[in-house]
Order: sequence, then C-alpha cells, then structure tokens
Amino acid sequence: MTLTAAQTQSVRPRDLPPVERGRVTPVRLRFAAVALSALALLAGLVSALAASERHSATVAAWQKAEPLVVDAQAIDTSLSDADTTAAGSFLQGRLEPAALRARYSSDLAQASAMLASAAQQVGSDPAVDASIRSLTVELPIYTGLVETATFNERQASYPLAAAYLGEANSLMRSELLPAAASLYEVEGQRLTANESSSSSTWPVMLAALLFVLLLVLLVVAQRWLSTHFRRTLNVPLVAATAVILVLAIWFTVALAAQGSGVHSATTGGSGPVSTDTQARIRALQVRGDDELTLLTRDSVASYQQDYKVAVADLEQLLGSSSASGSEPARADIADAKAALAAYRSTHDHLRQLDGSGDLSDAVALASGSSANDLPAESARLDSAISAAIGASQGTYDDSMSGAASDLNGLLWGIGILSVAAAALIIIGFRPRIAEYQ
Repeated sequence: MTLTAAQTQSVRPRDLPPVERGRVTPVRLRFAAVALSALALLAGLVSALAASERHSATVAAWQKAEPLVVDAQAIDTSLSDADTTAAGSFLQGRLEPAALRARYSSDLAQASAMLASAAQQVGSDPAVDASIRSLTVELPIYTGLVETATFNERQASYPLAAAYLGEANSLMRSELLPAAASLYEVEGQRLTANESSSSSTWPVMLAALLFVLLLVLLVVAQRWLSTHFRRTLNVPLVAATAVILVLAIWFTVALAAQGSGVHSATTGGSGPVSTDTQARIRALQVRGDDELTLLTRDSVASYQQDYKVAVADLEQLLGSSSASGSEPARADIADAKAALAAYRSTHDHLRQLDGSGDLSDAVALASGSSANDLPAESARLDSAISAAIGASQGTYDDSMSGAASDLNGLLWGIGILSVAAAALIIIGFRPRIAEYQ
C-alpha cells in the first residue's frame, strides 16, 4: 500500500500494513512508557543515594571526626609538653621560672579541657571508654607526683625529688601517653572510615550504569517510534534525553570534583597531620630524655637509649612528611629538619660535657636561655612541627569544605530532573497510545 504525503501525516495504526500493526500494540507502548519512566526514577534514586552517602560522609569527616582527632592530638601533645616542661623546670634550681610553671599548668589545663570535650562528644563509646577512663584517673596521680617532686626540690632533697619526677615520667610514658595515643588512633580510624565512605565508588558506578542504559534505551525508543509511526522527531522524548544527559554530566562532574577534594584533604591534610603529630611527640620526648638524664645523674641508662630510638623515629617521620602535604607544610618540615640537626649538635655537646664530668656547664647548656642552648633549639624544632600541623589542618578544612560544597544542590537537581525526565517520557508516548483509541 502506497501512502501520499498528506495521508502519511494523518496515518493511524489501523492504516498500517498488517505486519507493522502486529509489532505495535497499546500494551507494548504503555509498557515501554512505564519502563522508561521507572528507569529514569530509579536512576535518579540511585544517584541521589550515592551523592547523599558521599555528602554525609564528607560532612561527618569534616565537622565531627576531624575535630575529635584534633582534640585527641591536643591531649597527646599537651601531655608530652607538660612532661618535658616539668623536667626542664627542675634543671633551673630550687625555684622554677614562672614561665615554665605557667607553661606546665597551661599544658595540663588544655589536656583536661580537650579530654572533657572528647568524653562529651564520644559519650559511652566502648572503643575509647578505657582510654578516657585511664586518662581521667591517672592524670591527677601524675600531677600529684610532680608536685611532690617540686616540694622535695624546694627542700633541697634533690635525690628524692629526682626519684618522684622519674616516677611521674614513668607513669606518663607507660600509662598516660599510651592511652592518649590509643584515643588518637581510634578517632583517626573513624576519620579514615568516613573519608573512605566519602569517596566510595560502587554506588556511583551503579548510577552511571543506569544513566548510560537509560540514554541508550531512550535513543532506541525514539528510533522505534519513528519507524512504526512515521514520525521523524518526538520532542518530549528528545527533551527527556537532554535532561538525563545534563543530569548525568552534572552528577559526574560534581562527584569527580568532590572526590578530588577528599583526595586532597587526605593526602595534604589528615595524612601529614597524623605523621607530624607523632613527630612532635617524639621531638618533645627527645628533649625530655636529655633533661631526665642530667636530673638522674646518668643513673638511668634507658633515657639515652630512648633518645636514640626517638631521634631515629623523628628523622623517619620528618622524611615521610616532607614527601607529602601542602607547600607551606613542606616548607615548615624543611625548617624542622634544620632545627633537628641543630638540636642534635647541641645534644652531642651536652653529652660531651656531661661525659667529661663538667655537670654544671652541661646543666647550663640544657637549661640556659641562649639561642644555642637546648631549650631554644627544642623550641625551634617544636615550633616548626607545630606550624606544619597547623598548615595541614588548614589544608584539610579547606579541601573538605570545598568537597562538601561541590555536592550542594545536586540532590535537589537529581530529584527535579529525574521526575521531569519521567514525566516527559510519559508525555512523549501518550499521543502514540491515543492513536489506538
């Protein structure tokens, strides 16, 4: 049967050849319309879940897990600094300088405040309950030992004062610092888990697969309708295809940007912060070992043994940190390496004086205020590492904030565009279904 141009424009299914009429039925048209619109909604749902999961994990890492890690880090470093400051104050004589006393008190106050904050945020979490309980119980005992040592030093009972200070240092290293490190490790693992969830790939891959499948089926459906109904263009279906394509591109670009932000946050932020925190604790331990060696008159060999281990760890940590992190943080680590070299030179001179029996000059070098004395060298080292930690934390906050903002609006866009695409699909099929009525 041959149709004229005018007849082609008004062709109805009953005017089609028998073979073509057999291929198209209202049931098939309705099924195709419902299936494609349902697939559009399913693709929207899966992509929304993928984006929501990433956004929630990003915000949780940035606003909850990372602050807890910072609190745990502050507890660890404050306790280490308090212990080192306490040892240094005893080298100053019977009356410790007010500045050292104020620093010691400030360290303990900060540790206590951060401990209370961490305990309030984690609640009764069994993973950290033992660490928090240990810190809460042992910290007053430590301060009591230090106060007893201070009292004996003021009474000129130096051996007894050194014994109490050594007991306090032993408690710090065997109980308090391991508990603080355990708290830091648990919170660090939670942060890592949130970061991992914020860059999860399988829901994104599933959503991408659904988008590709939907686009292919929309093209096939348009060709099918064009072949059987002599229509070159189905405007609603073309519009639905364009909407899905725009949504797929938006989804891909937004999640790629968010994933890049999370990667920058972990490689240039949380990773270096963890490494540099350990380095700072080792740097404080190094000075404490030197001061306690003098206070005990070399009677405790483990202090210098600990010094060698701590210095080796510190060099390794600084080397690892210099290979990652942001540019400002790497510059600070370079300063820390130079400060460590200067500190080691002062340490060697200190050990030479002490080994030759010149204890008074050794004590002066370990407690003096000159730029080349041990306190100043240690302060430069600690300041450089602290600056690197601050730079890395700034990088982390900026990157995670940007990563979270990359997904702002996407969830609303997914909902609106996927529903619009489903509606356009139904609208595109309705005229063809109506031709059978």
